[in-house]
Amino acid sequence: MKVNFPKDFIANFFSLARIVFTRSYIELKKSPSLLLFSLIMSVSLWVFVTDNENPMITETFPVSINVQPVNIGPELAVANRIDKVQLRVSTTQEKLESLQSKNFNAFVDLNGLGAREQDVSVRVDVQNIRGVKVIEILPPKVTVNLENLLEKQVNVEYRAIGSPPLGYKLGEINPQNNIANIAGPASLIGLVQSVAADINITGLTVSLEQSFNVTPRGTGGSEIQGISVNPESIFFDIEIIKTDYVKTVPLEINLVGEPSYGYKISGIEISPSAVKITGSINDLQNINSVVLESLEIKNRSASLSKAILIPKNDKFNVLEDQVIKATVTIVPIYGSSRTIIIPKIVDKLNRSIVFEDKFKNIDITVRGPLEVIGQISTTEIKVEIDCSELEEGQHTVTPTITLPPKVSLVSAVPNEIKIEISE
Repeated sequence: MKVNFPKDFIANFFSLARIVFTRSYIELKKSPSLLLFSLIMSVSLWVFVTDNENPMITETFPVSINVQPVNIGPELAVANRIDKVQLRVSTTQEKLESLQSKNFNAFVDLNGLGAREQDVSVRVDVQNIRGVKVIEILPPKVTVNLENLLEKQVNVEYRAIGSPPLGYKLGEINPQNNIANIAGPASLIGLVQSVAADINITGLTVSLEQSFNVTPRGTGGSEIQGISVNPESIFFDIEIIKTDYVKTVPLEINLVGEPSYGYKISGIEISPSAVKITGSINDLQNINSVVLESLEIKNRSASLSKAILIPKNDKFNVLEDQVIKATVTIVPIYGSSRTIIIPKIVDKLNRSIVFEDKFKNIDITVRGPLEVIGQISTTEIKVEIDCSELEEGQHTVTPTITLPPKVSLVSAVPNEIKIEISE
């Protein structure tokens, strides 16, 4: 909500404030001690209020701080790893939450110390932040082992990490500097066998020149710390060689023509079924099989086995020249046929033989290759009932069915017939 003041309100307010300030200044000028007292009381009041709003607390900083050696003698070197320290600090909660390790510089002053193992007091400077005080250092002293500084030259080596992609291989890696200078404490210098760089060649497809940091290495390639290396980085020439890619692919064959009527292909066997080919990765990446020379099977009714050579190809070579054996198995297609036949009666005694009243004929179904079934006639299917050995009277007999070669009986209905024999 907007408040509207009278037009002369603001003018009257500043006029009154000016009168109060003028009178207060005149009174304070008459009594300088009162002015000083007022100033002290104002500052005290401000400190009191600020302290109550954001009081000082003492806490342990949660991260251990590294201790750096300074003022090391020119002929000395630190031979051990100096322990980290914990700090108890006094500050406000707000600043404690914003504190970082980089706000503390912990160090040991080694000025004037000789070559031996000794406990040295730790000092800590607070940097880049105000209102933080270090109350306690834990531990207050750390062990520092000073040894005589030694220097020597060692060979530059490398370790290749990873591998180039398919179609490429690593050639030679040569450092442009074969020798590096190292310096450090005597006990550590004796452990160093070389300096080495870890060179990652993963994905490289071209040769290059690149700088890598080198680190002191001991027996077995373990890194040794506390040693300085000059130069710290060395250029290496890395050779990447484009190679032929090897790929295993299946063999395929094209068949020309169709088998004879009534025959079909039941299987195709290629031995061996696959071969290894070599070529550039760009050429081979889209080759998923090798197609052999065509095989003619037109009007064949028998299986075929033939030795076939792998055709030449501009995009790849076969690692081993092999003669491929291809076998195509051709089998008959089977079908069935149905016919109705009245059986032939055979009786050497020439007696009267009649069928029961309801019998008319035999329904016969046969099965065989299409080329046979398609040409079979009823005259080739013989159905007989031999009554020569039977006596007069009624009998139930099974007809004898004779079929052409390659043809088999599926069913004969009825398979038993009732007859009556009389003179």
